This record gives sequence, structure tokens and C-alpha cells, in this order.
Amino acid sequence: WEVDTLTDLAETADRLTRLGALKGSSDHSTTKALYGEDPDGLEFEVCWLVPADLVDDVMLADRAHIAPLDLEAEIARFGAATRSGIGISRSAVV
Repeated sequence: WEVDTLTDLAETADRLTRLGALKGSSDHSTTKALYGEDPDGLEFEVCWLVPADLVDDVMLADRAHIAPLDLEAEIARFGAATRSGIGISRSAVV
């Protein structure tokens, strides 16, 4: 699933942690991801996509490297309320 903001992603991480369902997280450069497990053992991903106008060549090149997710640093970098996926998963046209 895709969340709207990094605040939403942080709240999801907190909720999954409280439920014992957070199994991991990662930074794929253009995608910030959490991995969870439902009560039946099915794994799922919750992510926030960097808006297209904020993606640069360095970020595109870094997609091949998976790094640990530092949500506080990503919030400082992109803003807590920046909407996910503008120009990628949702239209930039209003």
C-alpha cells in the first residue's frame, strides 16, 4: 500500500511495532518502505514514493542500493506533509 505522507508512514511504523507486525523497513532511494506481516503470516509492504519533481539523477542511480530506512532523516529531507508519488502514482495535474 502507498501512504500519503511520511508522517503517515511513521504512524504506520509505530502502529505495526505496537502490534508486533513490523518485520522490517528499507530505503530504496525513490521509495521508503515498511514490511509487515498479517495475523495469517502474509507479508505486505507499505510505502511512500518520492514525488517525481524531487527525484534527481543521483536518486535514480541509487535505486539499486537498498539502505536502512531513517524516517526522521527522510522527514527532515522531504517534509512531514509532502504528498507521496506526485507525478508517479498520482497525477501532478490538479
